[in-house]
Amino acid sequence: MIWVIILVLGFVFAIIFGKLAIIYPGDGGVSLATKEVMGKKYQLLTSIYLICAVFFGPVAVLIIAAQFIQPYFPNVPLELLGFFTYLITYILLLTKIDFLGKIMLMVSSIITLIFLISSINIILNVNEFNFILPSIAIKDLGHSLIIVFWSIVGWEVIGNYSKEVKETKTLTNAVKLSAIIISLVYILTTLAICFGEFPKNEDFKLVWIIEPIFQEFSNIILTSVSTILCIGTLILFVGGVARLISSLSIISYTSTHLKNNTPIGALNILSIIYIISLVLVYLKLLSLENLVAFADGFFIANAIIGLVTAIIIFDKGFLKTSAIILTFLFGSILLFSNIFILAVIIMLFIFTFFKKSKI
Repeated sequence: MIWVIILVLGFVFAIIFGKLAIIYPGDGGVSLATKEVMGKKYQLLTSIYLICAVFFGPVAVLIIAAQFIQPYFPNVPLELLGFFTYLITYILLLTKIDFLGKIMLMVSSIITLIFLISSINIILNVNEFNFILPSIAIKDLGHSLIIVFWSIVGWEVIGNYSKEVKETKTLTNAVKLSAIIISLVYILTTLAICFGEFPKNEDFKLVWIIEPIFQEFSNIILTSVSTILCIGTLILFVGGVARLISSLSIISYTSTHLKNNTPIGALNILSIIYIISLVLVYLKLLSLENLVAFADGFFIANAIIGLVTAIIIFDKGFLKTSAIILTFLFGSILLFSNIFILAVIIMLFIFTFFKKSKI
């Protein structure tokens, strides 16, 4: 049920942010639209929220990638595998983004087909569809929404690459097609997990979805495509936020670029933060669930400002109405965030609200 709720919200969310990215293209992404209608101080606030989210999110992705890789390197700590994964990502971030885009399109298409076919196969072989909704506390429901929100983050940073897309029609079509395909894959996979006949005495393993078709090759296939997709996710977020930091010109170093337009200064600053975070995970001061929940809190706060921007920009119609509804729903989900992260979000907002605006 939570997957259905989040994916419906995510689809509309993608359309709104895709539209904003087209209207206000540039390295600053949707924050450029916020600056135009709400002022520079709110542009800075939404940028800070997104930057804070990307302090935590990519480290979670590194740990997820490391979990897929670790069975082949059982004596190497997760955090060290995460570090090596980031080194590969860092090198790729120094190359041209259109080249990376073609690689990620190919890999994401392959894994999409794998899970579509595998999930349909599981569902078609279910003998009996039994589903009993357990009693769920409101707190658990809210926490689940926070965690699953992770699946739709990413639309916020589309605009940060808008300058590198030659035609706006390409961006519009990409957003719509991606949102439809992503939703379909998630729903079918979720149905397969809910109704599939899997071992009941073990924690669920994702590889069980594809094993009926791919047999002994299942583990290596899942590890390979998942690791590449994790790296692709890192490229999207780290590259997008590095461009955002660079556009803000916080200090002269963060505005440094390579000849191919890679924001090397901001990228290096982010890299140092990720290495520190990996050390904190190694010391058990942070966990994967903490990282996801912390990141999502800031992602939602950033999304809400983008939605308020959309409410102001769009005339009466589907997009404006949807933005109003999403603002309320995202705000409700945010209330279930970690209390510390929620306090930071509120304090940053209060500080911005009372800060004198600079044009």
